Amino acid sequence: QVCVGDRVFSESTLPAPPSSTSLKADMAAALTLRCVRAPINAAASAVGLAHAVCNSASYDTVQISEDLKGIRALAPGADASRVILYFHGGSHWLLTVHTYKEFIGRVSAATGACVVAVDYRKPPEVRFPEGLGDAMTAWRWACGQNQDASVAVAGDSSGGNLAFALVVKLAQLGEKQPVACIGISPWLRLDLDRSLGNLYGRFCADLYLGGKSKITSAADPLVSPVNAESELVRLFPPILMHAGTNELCTEDVKEMAGVCSQAGMVAEVEFYHAPHIFQVGPGFPESTRDSLNRIDTFLRKYWQQHSES
Repeated sequence: QVCVGDRVFSESTLPAPPSSTSLKADMAAALTLRCVRAPINAAASAVGLAHAVCNSASYDTVQISEDLKGIRALAPGADASRVILYFHGGSHWLLTVHTYKEFIGRVSAATGACVVAVDYRKPPEVRFPEGLGDAMTAWRWACGQNQDASVAVAGDSSGGNLAFALVVKLAQLGEKQPVACIGISPWLRLDLDRSLGNLYGRFCADLYLGGKSKITSAADPLVSPVNAESELVRLFPPILMHAGTNELCTEDVKEMAGVCSQAGMVAEVEFYHAPHIFQVGPGFPESTRDSLNRIDTFLRKYWQQHSES
């Protein structure tokens, strides 16, 4: 038997050991992915680092665990006891915390909170549930740093998937939840149909799960949070989701809003005439300003309730 978190998998559910031919093919595929990813990450990180110079937030690297780091952003006047644990997007295998350095500085300025972007592990180096395990490690670290801190979780796209999966995991364990969960175009359904339009999404989901070595399916609520049962959803924190009116994750947001409503939970949703994760880039300033202002208002409401409880 193999334990993953609080779940036990028997030998019959685990993948068979790969043959030497299969192992060589997997190694070649992983090398190809690294070669494709390297220039994308380098270019995106350079842009994030360069733009971060232009804002007034202070940044430092935090050691979350022996193998896990993050970048902390604190804008002038921000309250260090109010923390947003942020998981960046990138299809579950691309981009880095450095790509988002400028953005988390803006989020800190908009919300008056300390923002920590988590440098969680990704395929092809690891498979599910390692990324979620890093999210759990970061959550426990954030809570342990300051017993009086109010910690919210947030993420965009696949990082939004991790934020919501963390909330599902905490509900399964019956543990304390974040003050709130924020999804920016969160990718919440990875069990996609086999239509041509879902080709890349299915590739990313399969890569995230580990391909032939996966230990669960994309329908698992820890992978597709929209599949969480109502008894778990009732344990969720207040939810806020923002997305474009016609983008990759519009339907995911609508579906999760319905799941929350059915369970009688708070879910504030706003759609914008803008593309996927428009808040991260510079192209839609009015929509971005409105989105960040709404996130600030939402968080302040629940941080206030937390401080009074």
